[in-house]
Amino acid sequence: MMASVEAIHDLSSRRSDGLSGTPSLRRAAAVQRTIEQVKALVSGHQHIGIATSQGICDLMGQLAADLPLWESDDFPVPEDKLWQAYQLHEEPDGSYAMYAVAMKPGHQQPPHNHTTWAAIAGVRGREQNRLYVREPAQPHARVRHLIDITVDHGRVIAMGPDDVHSIEVLGPDEALHLHLYGKGFAHLNDRRIFDLESGEGRPFPTIQGIK
Repeated sequence: MMASVEAIHDLSSRRSDGLSGTPSLRRAAAVQRTIEQVKALVSGHQHIGIATSQGICDLMGQLAADLPLWESDDFPVPEDKLWQAYQLHEEPDGSYAMYAVAMKPGHQQPPHNHTTWAAIAGVRGREQNRLYVREPAQPHARVRHLIDITVDHGRVIAMGPDDVHSIEVLGPDEALHLHLYGKGFAHLNDRRIFDLESGEGRPFPTIQGIK
């Protein structure tokens, strides 16, 4: 069941609480506040509806819009990599995992699912998301393209456990986006990468090197 409007309003009224001090302390307080608000919306469900997803997108958009929290010097991409994920939050049971993902132009991920709900909010830079749907067909399943959505500053998208997307950072600038998942990367053991021609899936490699 979704939390009441009054409960969400009460959490939102704390927006300025804990936001004094260094940028890292302000960021930690803002992330924690957002997690509390999202938890009130989700109420522990792994499969959430459209209304809840819209609420999560609104909260993530507010967090991403607070630009002083997301200075590029705090989220560098190593010279030998195209992207780097920084963990901002994860509950002890692995739920409600949030990451700041810094990416260089040219970084790509092939079509894949998440096996949990997800929301991606743009802080800066441009990331093209190609969204797909898997359809059963004879003799093989197929992956059908739906729409392209470019996530940049102010844009947020949500996906369900079975939704499929691919990404490409368009440039010319580096990108930083905030990712929120129902479960953290270490707990997503059944993710798949999908071949667009055959519709077949293969295991998504475990994400390493999170800071």
